[in-house]
Amino acid sequence: MRLLGITLPLLAVLMLLNGCAEKEKFIVYGSPQNEGEVEALIKEEDFVERTTVIQYDDSMLVAVQIKPWDKWKKAKLEKKLQKKFDKKYPNKDVFVSADYKIFYEANKIKKDQMEDNKLSDKITELIKLAKEET
Repeated sequence: MRLLGITLPLLAVLMLLNGCAEKEKFIVYGSPQNEGEVEALIKEEDFVERTTVIQYDDSMLVAVQIKPWDKWKKAKLEKKLQKKFDKKYPNKDVFVSADYKIFYEANKIKKDQMEDNKLSDKITELIKLAKEET
C-alpha cells in the first residue's frame, strides 16, 4: 500500500513534465536553400526563444520570440539580429521582427501553406504592419 502512495505522485509529476514538452523552436518555410546557415546564425544568440523564417524570392522574413527576461531590450536585440542577417546576406532583403503579432502571422502562413503569389503580398503586408508605429 505504501508503494502505491509513492507511485501515484511520481506518475503525476511525470505526466506533468511530459505535457511541458518543448514546441518546435526553429521553423523555416519556403526555399530551404540555406536553412542550416540561418539556424546556426540564430542559435548563436541566447536571447532567442523561438523562430519562424519565411524565405521567398530574394527576401527573408525572420520572426523571433525573445526570452522573457530579455523583452525589455527587445528593440536593441532586434537591431542586433537585423545587422547580423544584413552582414551575412547582403544580396537578400531580410526583415527581422521580434513583434509577437508578426511571429503569430508567420506561423499562420506556414500552417496555411500559402501559395507563392499570395505569400509575397502577405509578407509585404506584415512588414508594413511591423514598421507602423502605434
